[in-house]
Amino acid sequence: MGYLLIFGGLRLIFNLFNQLQLTMPKTKKITFSLPAEIVADAAAGLLLGEFNNWNKDQGFSLKKSKDGSMKTTVELEAGKSYEYRYLLDGGRWVNDENASAYTEVSGLGVLNCVVNVPAEASAEAKPARKTAEQKVKTENVAKEENVDAKPAAKRSSTRKTTK
Repeated sequence: MGYLLIFGGLRLIFNLFNQLQLTMPKTKKITFSLPAEIVADAAAGLLLGEFNNWNKDQGFSLKKSKDGSMKTTVELEAGKSYEYRYLLDGGRWVNDENASAYTEVSGLGVLNCVVNVPAEASAEAKPARKTAEQKVKTENVAKEENVDAKPAAKRSSTRKTTK
């Protein structure tokens, strides 16, 4: 009898856990990076945006790399878009030069970066929209990479492993 009660209790907990997982929003890890040219002589920085209500106390610290760039990884709710910017020490606000879209902050004359977090499990986060020029550049790079990749693929398919 005791085993049945324990089994029943565990089953109830398992079912509740599964229901909770279904109702919890899915998240994605998104890496934000700022190149050394923009970081310049800044020693510290924060990632601020809609995901933390632009609150400096809840900002995500940027880690400085040996090459002078800064980056941080954040878990964001999948399927949503967020505005964000970087705040470097000394009070200098900077934008992400790799963002494909920016949105103007009404009345301030400032542009915020936008990131779209994908809803699918296998997709990567991409900035909001690409301009026609960026789309052409992306297509040209993809074509060049495809041309270079074909001979390498043929070589690797004929390679044999020996013991």
